[in-house]
Amino acid sequence: MAKFKNKYRIESNRWQYWDYSAPGRYFITIVIQHRKCILGRVVNGKMELSPFGEMVKTEIEKIPQYHPRALVDEWVIMPNHIHLLIELGAYDYDNGVTVVEKIHEFSLPSHVPSPAPPPIPPGDDAIKQYRKMRRKMLIPKIIGRLQMQSSKQINIRQNTPGRKNWQPNYHDHVIRNQASYLRIKNYIIKNPEKWNEDTFNAL
Repeated sequence: MAKFKNKYRIESNRWQYWDYSAPGRYFITIVIQHRKCILGRVVNGKMELSPFGEMVKTEIEKIPQYHPRALVDEWVIMPNHIHLLIELGAYDYDNGVTVVEKIHEFSLPSHVPSPAPPPIPPGDDAIKQYRKMRRKMLIPKIIGRLQMQSSKQINIRQNTPGRKNWQPNYHDHVIRNQASYLRIKNYIIKNPEKWNEDTFNAL
């Protein structure tokens, strides 16, 4: 894990120009600010959630309520980070449980190039335009709401209004095939057992 300004940060693994509102499976990792272990502890290979971890769990379980296309396939809360396997259904899919105000869905316009990385890097203006659009797409909006709502509850409990509890960036990986899906799903399930080997456990 690289450092920026002498602080650990998550390496970006984003597929450039991918439409993050497109149907598919997305592997997401979000890390607590300064990698503090506030979400609980691992005991004998199993995660014991703290009150803050329980708050995050409650919000993860609400993700299908954010948008009718959103499903949480697999997830795990670790002491200082979370892993999520989120699936976005087809554009006409309805999970049948959305009860809160639906997150506005934004997709790339038809004139934007294919989601596959172009052979020649575009100019800075094109990159900036895409990044601006990406913030409006469904996966970033879902993660933004999860971070905002869980952080709000943590701050109420700690009486620390406005404190940032999550690292500003997060890691995402677009799952492209069944083998990758099964490998990542198993990784999430087994994560507590591997805590002593986890890079997030290195101080």
